[in-house]
Amino acid sequence: MAARHDFGLVTHISPEAIGQPGQRRFRLRILTADSESASLWLEKEQLTAVGDAVESVLSDEEYRYERLPLDDLEPDPVFPLSPDVDLQVGQLSMGINRETRHIVLMGSEAAPESEAESFTVEFDYRRGHELRRSIREVVSAGRPPCPLCSGPVDPAGHVCARSNGHHPH
Repeated sequence: MAARHDFGLVTHISPEAIGQPGQRRFRLRILTADSESASLWLEKEQLTAVGDAVESVLSDEEYRYERLPLDDLEPDPVFPLSPDVDLQVGQLSMGINRETRHIVLMGSEAAPESEAESFTVEFDYRRGHELRRSIREVVSAGRPPCPLCSGPVDPAGHVCARSNGHHPH
């Protein structure tokens, strides 16, 4: 039977991109109050979808972000060299707990269903707002989009489909 990881309410959740634009890998890094850590590897589109879904929830719940006072800021988390859980995410879903005002992220590994590990993560609306902002920053730090076709432009340029592939940009 595959493992199920219930992280509960996390103390830290943040996106990260590793590698050069065009060859990056994306993950969500998680840290719990018990110092359990996880790296949840996602495709860029999955990470963007998580950010969009969080933004939609916060909008629907009419959440208003207020920064913490400087003396209440949490210290930067210290992650172990090797996470306790390291998963390539295949499926994701999200829900909310209106009573506690938490967003619940659920998912499973990209593996056959009987062998796929699954996880559940909860975070409050404030962390959700900060996660959405961080996801935007991480995703936008990649290759710029082509103004004609919106496809990514490599440093050497690209052949744009909207110009019938005849004019490199």
